[in-house]
Amino acid sequence: MNVPDRRMIMSDKQLKQDVSDKAPERTMLMAQLLFREKPEEIPVSELQKVVEEIFGEIDLVYDAPKVPFFALKNYRATFQKEEGKEYNHSIDNGDGTISLPVLANFIIGEEFKTELDPLTKSQFWDFKGNFDEFKYHTSVFGMLSGSMYYKQEAELFLKEIEAALRCFPTAEAIYVPHSGKLTTVDYFREGMGLDVSSRFIRTAVNARFFRIEDSEDFVVDTLGFFAFGGADVQVHFHGMKPDDVVNYVYNIASYQFDADFPIKSGDTIDGLDENGKISQEIQWKTQYEDSLIQPVRAVLDINCGEYAAGNRNNT
Repeated sequence: MNVPDRRMIMSDKQLKQDVSDKAPERTMLMAQLLFREKPEEIPVSELQKVVEEIFGEIDLVYDAPKVPFFALKNYRATFQKEEGKEYNHSIDNGDGTISLPVLANFIIGEEFKTELDPLTKSQFWDFKGNFDEFKYHTSVFGMLSGSMYYKQEAELFLKEIEAALRCFPTAEAIYVPHSGKLTTVDYFREGMGLDVSSRFIRTAVNARFFRIEDSEDFVVDTLGFFAFGGADVQVHFHGMKPDDVVNYVYNIASYQFDADFPIKSGDTIDGLDENGKISQEIQWKTQYEDSLIQPVRAVLDINCGEYAAGNRNNT
């Protein structure tokens, strides 16, 4: 797809495409629990007890009340062993590699001063309140988790959020910086019984929607998989209901996550019929390429046949 510099309109905001805004190949999975009022402090021992209930055997590595972190013995990262270097809590795998426990990190009750750009704020579809009313946050993230299998990393990320919510129940929303996904705490809790794929996408993958200025063309994409090196999903289209396309890209994203990203460039996949339903009778071609909307990153672009927009070489 070859698209010139254009402007997108979302709601009443005009948003200029910035092709210099490139996503990193990988980034840390972090969630920020948001509060209107400063959350009450709790002893590190209380947080440790909850973390141990959720993760199993752990070690308290750093006990500072504002930034405690824990070694998770059941979640381990594998690295090449460097001769002569000492590693705490390591296990020698006997093949030149060692495994180290991933660290669950918490930053508790800090002032929330994040200033977000208009593009990010325009894509808060799952939260109807006033984002600017949140004044404090508690953040969770895993150190060394980037070397794990992505489904394990996603599971760890969700469990860290669960632990923080149990200890800081006055949180009202969850913000995931790398994807710009903002959801309510209630929405997270409602999904607790779902599988890891569904819960991760609900929490950390954002389906975004833009209309190209001075046209009837739209772009729907997901933002979130690039955090662990996976490709997001993109559809550039006209003549379909945007809500149907949003549901569609979430379905494709879920399939990709569940099945280890099996779709290859040139493959065809089920498309949408005239009623907005996924149909095996309709096959759309796929291709990996750079995204149309910032941050620029790898996406699985879906050529939606008669509904496709933009200039395509169909290779």
